Amino acid sequence: AARLIADAQVRNRGTIGGDIAHGDPGNDHPAIAIALDATLVLEGPKGQRMVKANSFFLGTYMTDMAEDEILTEIRVPAFAPKTGYAYEKLKRKTGDWATAGAAVVMRMDGGKVSAVRIALTNVAATALRAGDAETALLGKPLSDATMVDAAAKAMAICDPAEDLRGDREYKTAMAG
Repeated sequence: AARLIADAQVRNRGTIGGDIAHGDPGNDHPAIAIALDATLVLEGPKGQRMVKANSFFLGTYMTDMAEDEILTEIRVPAFAPKTGYAYEKLKRKTGDWATAGAAVVMRMDGGKVSAVRIALTNVAATALRAGDAETALLGKPLSDATMVDAAAKAMAICDPAEDLRGDREYKTAMAG
């Protein structure tokens, strides 16, 4: 995923934690953290607390991090055997924010999806976990029909803002 984020200059100056803490729905790392089932470690004067990435993002530029806290760690569980992953995003040019993007972590056993996490970038006020799309795949073999069903369910939760990257219909279709 890192190769798809920004350009080399930005990648070498910015931080993953800063990108997550910023709470921008157009940033790539929030959806990636959700798909990876990351736990975010926050520290402040009241001590340390852990927040799952899935519940950290509250709205555009709004997170569960208090004004007197900083993000100190991002914990990602190790993948089980037979787990694969991908991050794909549609963008206008290198270094651009996603028109729409999807992060997926999936495990296959016996030709069927045994675990899956899907998160979407820049198609709502926050990065989104596509739980109904996950359910559409879980326990089933990957086929054109299951993929179409999962894509439809992912698109159903989209509520993108229109901008120069596309209107609502286009961004929603690209999320699928």
